[in-house]
Amino acid sequence: MMKNWRLLTLLLLVSFIIKAWIWYRTPVVNPDAFEYIQQAKLLYKGEITKAKNCGKNYISLYQFLLPISYKIFKDWIFSARALSFFFAVISVVPIFFSFLLITNRSVAFLSSLMFAVNPFLCRMSSEVIKDQMFWFLINLGLLFSIYWLQKEGYFCFFLSLVSFLLSSFVRIEGILFVLISPFFLLILKKKTRLLFFYWVLITTCIIIFYKSNLWSIYLAPRLHLASFIRYFSIYRLLKIIPHFLGGILYVFSLPFFIFFFLGIKGLVSSLKKVEFRYLLLLSSSAILLLTILFGFICFSKRYLSIFFLPSFFLITPCLSSIIEKYQCNIAKNKLVLYISIFIIVTSVFYNLKERRKHCIIYKKAGEYIARIEKNTVYKFIPVLTNDRRVDLYANKASLKVFCNAEILINISIFDLDQKQIISYLAKNGIKYIFWEKKEWKKDLGHRYPFLLLMKEWKGRNNIYRLYKVKIKDEAFYNNPYKEC
Repeated sequence: MMKNWRLLTLLLLVSFIIKAWIWYRTPVVNPDAFEYIQQAKLLYKGEITKAKNCGKNYISLYQFLLPISYKIFKDWIFSARALSFFFAVISVVPIFFSFLLITNRSVAFLSSLMFAVNPFLCRMSSEVIKDQMFWFLINLGLLFSIYWLQKEGYFCFFLSLVSFLLSSFVRIEGILFVLISPFFLLILKKKTRLLFFYWVLITTCIIIFYKSNLWSIYLAPRLHLASFIRYFSIYRLLKIIPHFLGGILYVFSLPFFIFFFLGIKGLVSSLKKVEFRYLLLLSSSAILLLTILFGFICFSKRYLSIFFLPSFFLITPCLSSIIEKYQCNIAKNKLVLYISIFIIVTSVFYNLKERRKHCIIYKKAGEYIARIEKNTVYKFIPVLTNDRRVDLYANKASLKVFCNAEILINISIFDLDQKQIISYLAKNGIKYIFWEKKEWKKDLGHRYPFLLLMKEWKGRNNIYRLYKVKIKDEAFYNNPYKEC
């Protein structure tokens, strides 16, 4: 048992180091961070109703945890990234113990290491998104499910259901695991009486959620996506299949496929075990859901996690088969060491390149505005820009909220006449304009006397300028303007 904890400590250390490297090599957050942080600020102040209608029309469990992280770090951007980073790192814990239930210690370690350094998971580890928490909760649910299949402890069955239920309040795709996973568990174990009580429990939960605020805060807006199924078409699905297959290659990464095909004989024989049948059935259900989903909603690699997480377990019998085959020629400990080095090196190779290097200017511009405005928790400095991250960094210390983000990226107002432009800027309190040559149709230059050039940055193929809005004529404030 002590050796298991030493291996887990090593896995956590490797997971932490490689994800910390990715954090360092990703100096700028993703654009969605703006909306998540605006909602978190409102939740921090206890304004749940306002938060629900701020940017996104729902609040997930992730947004509720952001204020707790902020209380620790006192920096909204760092707090959001730290929360994502934490769940990305510890996701290896439940998956390691799950592997220990279905295979030996060496294979469990190698499989967990492959998960800990998976390039796709690492690249997402410091993003301000919900996925990292989703992975952890799904892995936790799968751990309890596998344990119940082996030991039949009803408490673990309940814990698996709770974990999957919580995951659905992070990403709505978790509903697949709430509805399908327990059903498979009970069918495989032929627990018909418990199956009846499970459906009674699910029905009761639906009624409670429908009658409570949870329905309006999260479930109703997300389940509204189901109405888009009317746009489902085979043509759209066929068009997206190449992206779907490419996404699978991207998410699973090279080491997985190498070991999968080298040890595929071991996988075939392992399907006799109830745990692997359960995981295979769950993966098949995920593919079915994704097929429907991609038939009427745009494709995203992030959605593949509901297929990736249960399918990833199928690597264990393949690795086991490889070790059994070659340990006669190479000592087992050396073989495990060589495979570990190969897994880590290939992962590092995937993640050498700095990410969003071209976006660093948005951070620089935002932080420059924050310095000259001496931004505090008491004010929000609106900036008109083609990228909301300028506003995010300009107001990273502020507790004030600006929910209508479309106002801040409405650069098409410069197609209007000068009085209408001034009116728009004045009514929305916009104090700065961040201009980017490649994205803006017009060069503001000296065309508008109410714009004062504050700073200019030159990139390899682009020019960026920061203007301060100086409106002196109060008569412009009431001038009507057209919505763009």
